[in-house]
Order: sequence, then structure tokens, then C-alpha cells
Amino acid sequence: MLRILSMYRRFIVTGMLVFFSLGFLIFFTESDALSPVLQKFIVSIVFFLVIPLLYSKIVLSESLKNLGFQKGNFGAGVFTGLLSVALAGGVVVWLALSFPSFHEQYTLPASVENSFLWFVFYELVLVSLSVLLYEVFFRGLVELFWLREFKWWSILIQAVLFFGLLALSRSISWQMVPLLIFCPLSGLIAYRSKSIWYSVVASWIFLFLTDVFFLIYR
Repeated sequence: MLRILSMYRRFIVTGMLVFFSLGFLIFFTESDALSPVLQKFIVSIVFFLVIPLLYSKIVLSESLKNLGFQKGNFGAGVFTGLLSVALAGGVVVWLALSFPSFHEQYTLPASVENSFLWFVFYELVLVSLSVLLYEVFFRGLVELFWLREFKWWSILIQAVLFFGLLALSRSISWQMVPLLIFCPLSGLIAYRSKSIWYSVVASWIFLFLTDVFFLIYR
């Protein structure tokens, strides 16, 4: 009985943490002292990375493996990852060919488009860090940690929460379409491999190839 109560308490507290984090990001108001992009980035690091790690390791005294920081199922992770990248890549190409506004509005910073070194820095540092933040929170904390008992439904729920975050913060645009496309696939990768590392790598490869495609296509 005590074990069941403890599990319910863990589920409720984790859910409150998830919705508080999402709510804070949705209603966060930038200060004039710093760049809005930089402020959003810092807040995202705190709520999508630092807090989940501290919550799991210090508050609950649990292994970070519960957040997906483990080797997991290598075969399932690699196979599902490659399949997901191929599928999502095909969707991006189809959308770009079918909707001209997609390749017109999907843009990279001018410095990134005009400088190879800035492009490498952008992809290896900024895109990688952004991917890690999303994977730790949505695939790690939400899917593998909070909703682990929901099995396949956890993939759908984490995708809905991600869509809700973008919708309520008015961030839905063609620029975010690749992330929306890969979100459920990334959840599938994490679910099948029981690890976030494969979804991190697959997400980065997909976003990198998407950026390269639009640079060439443009």
C-alpha cells in the first residue's frame, strides 16, 4: 500500500514539475537588459536540463538512467533512428516541394548561411544543445520518467505537450515544422531503445540534413 501511494505521489509531483516548467516558459516575459533569444535560451537550459537532472538525482535520489541516460537497446535505437531520419527527411522534402512558403520562411541566421565556420559552430554547438534540451525534458523527464507506465501513449502525450508549448507560446511557424515532424518519431526512438542518446543523435542528424537541404535548395 505504501509503495502504491509513493508511486502516485511521485507521478503527481513529477506532473506538477512538468506543467510548471512548461507554464513558466509559455508565460515568461523577457527583460530589456538582455537579448530575448539569449534569455529564452538560458531559461530553457534551467527548466529543460538542470531542473530535471537535479530533481531526479537529488530530490528523488534516483539514477539518471530513469531519464534515459543509459545505453539502452542499441539495435532498436539505431534501427528506429535511421528509419525515422529517412521518413522525416522524406516528409520535409515533400513539404518543401509542395509548399513554397516552407523553403521561403525556413531560414538560418545570415552569418550561418554565409560562413562555413559559423555554420559548423551553429550545427555542432547551438543545434546540438537545443536538441539535448528537448530530449532530456520531453523524451527523458516526460516520456521515460513520468509517463513510463503509459507505454505507447507516452509517445503521443509528450508530442502533444511539445505542440502545446509551441502553440501557447505562439512559436508555431515553418521554422518549427522540422521539430514538430520529428517529435513523435524521437519519442518512438526513445521508447524502443529506453535511452535518449539515440533520439539525441537522430534528431541532430535530421535537423542537420534539413539545414543542408534548405541551403542547397535555396
